[in-house]
Amino acid sequence: MNKFFKTAQRVSLAILVACAMLLPTDPVMASTANTSTAGFTMSGTTVTGYTGPGGDIKIPETATAIAANAFSGKSNITTVTIPSSVTSIGDNAFANCTGLTCVTIPGSVTSLGTGVFSGNTKMSCVKLQASVNSIPNNTFSGCSALTSVSISSSINSIGSGAFENCKSLGSMAVPAGVTTIGSGAFRRCTGLSGISIPASISSIATDAFNGCSALTTINVAGGNGTYASDGGCLYNASYTKLLICPAAKSSIALNSALKVIGSNAFNGCTRITSLNVPTGATSIESGAFNSSAINTITIPGSVTSIGDQSWSPDVIYGYTNSEAERYAEENGYVFYPLDGDGGGDSDDDTTEIQTGNGNYDEESGEDETGDLTVDLNENNVSTSSGSTGSGSVSNGGNSGSSSSGTVKPSKGSNSTSSSSSSGSSGAYASTTSNVHEVDRTPKTGDGFDPKFMICIAFVLFGVGFFFLAKRKAE
Repeated sequence: MNKFFKTAQRVSLAILVACAMLLPTDPVMASTANTSTAGFTMSGTTVTGYTGPGGDIKIPETATAIAANAFSGKSNITTVTIPSSVTSIGDNAFANCTGLTCVTIPGSVTSLGTGVFSGNTKMSCVKLQASVNSIPNNTFSGCSALTSVSISSSINSIGSGAFENCKSLGSMAVPAGVTTIGSGAFRRCTGLSGISIPASISSIATDAFNGCSALTTINVAGGNGTYASDGGCLYNASYTKLLICPAAKSSIALNSALKVIGSNAFNGCTRITSLNVPTGATSIESGAFNSSAINTITIPGSVTSIGDQSWSPDVIYGYTNSEAERYAEENGYVFYPLDGDGGGDSDDDTTEIQTGNGNYDEESGEDETGDLTVDLNENNVSTSSGSTGSGSVSNGGNSGSSSSGTVKPSKGSNSTSSSSSSGSSGAYASTTSNVHEVDRTPKTGDGFDPKFMICIAFVLFGVGFFFLAKRKAE
C-alpha cells in the first residue's frame, strides 16, 4: 500500500512539472501588446469606427491610420492611447468626444487632419509629439477646458482657428521655429492674458487674437525682422505701422515713429476711450476702430487718409481744412479745431489754445456753452469741456467752415480718462469734464470807477471851501 502511495505521488509531481513547462514564460509582455480589434471597425490597417463601451481605450497596434470621423461624437471615451504604429490621423477623427480629458499624439504621426480634437470640452491637456509641420485648422477649436499645450519643435505654423474658443488657455509661448499664425488662430480665447512671439515668426493674421478680451500683452522676441512690440502692442519691425492693440489694454501710448494705424488695430478695444494720434502719422486704414470704445480722438494735420469705420466718436479734434475735418463733416461727427482762427500751424504742438466756444462773447464775458481748453505739449493733449447738454456746435467762428453734430452729455463730472506716461514714446489723450463759472467783476483794470472818484473829489473840495468861508466870516 505504501508503495502505491509513493508511486502516485511521483506521477502527480511529474504531471505538475509538465503543466508548468507548457505555460507562457512572460505573461506581462503578452498583456501589453494590444492586437485585439474588439469594438473597432477596421478597413485593413485603418481604424474607421468604434462601437465599444468607451472609457480608457487603446488603439490596436496593428493599426497604421485612424480615418476621418472614426471616433467623432463618442462621448463615452475618457482617454485614448495611440500606438507608435499609427502614422496618420484624419479630419475630425476625435471631434466632439466630450468625455475625453487628455491625449498624447506620438512622434510616429506624420499626417494630421483638420479639427481632429475640436469640440472636446473636457480635454485639459495635450502633448503634441507628432512629426508634422503644422497644427492644422481648427485642431483644438472649442476645447474650452484646455489649459496647457506641449508642442513639438517640428511645428512651423499654427493654422486658422487652431485654438479658437480655448477659453481656459491663460498664456501661450509660441515655440521657436513657428513662422506663421493663421486667421483667428486664438480667436475668443477669453482667458488668454499674454502671448510671446518668437523671432522666427514672419506672418501673423491681424484677426489672430480677435475676441481675446483678457489679452493685455503681445511680446515679440528681439531679432524678429518682421514684427516688434511696444507697450504690449504689435507693430511692424520699424514701428511705422500699428497692427494689433490688445483688447484688454485701458490706455495706450502710440510709438512716435507711427505712420499708419492698420485695419483691425483697435478691434474690440472696449477699455480705451481716448486716443491721440502722434504728429507724423499719415494714414488710418478702414476698420481700424471697429468695435472699439474710443470716443475722443485727436488727429494731426499730417494724416491725409482715413478709411471707413464702424465707429461713432463723441468728438474729433483736428485742424481746419484737414482730413480729420473732412471725415467728421462727411460722417456727421462733432469736430473741434485745434488751430483757433484757422491760421495756426498744424505741426506746432507747443502752444496753448482755447477753442470750441461758439457762443462766447468777448465784451460781455458771457459763456453760454462752456469752454474747451487744449494744451498741446509734445503730443500730450488734455481737454476740458463744460458742455453738459446737446445741440448744434460751430467752430467758434474761428474758421470759414463749420461742422455740425450733437454734443453728447459728459459721462461724468471732474473725471479723467487716460493719462500720459513718461518714458514712453507717443502720448495719451485725456478728457475731463468741468463746469466753468463766468467772472462778472467790472472790467476796470484796478477795481475803481473813475467817475466815482471825481465825484468824491468835488464833495471834499466843497466841504473844505465851506469851512474856510465860515472861519473867515468869524
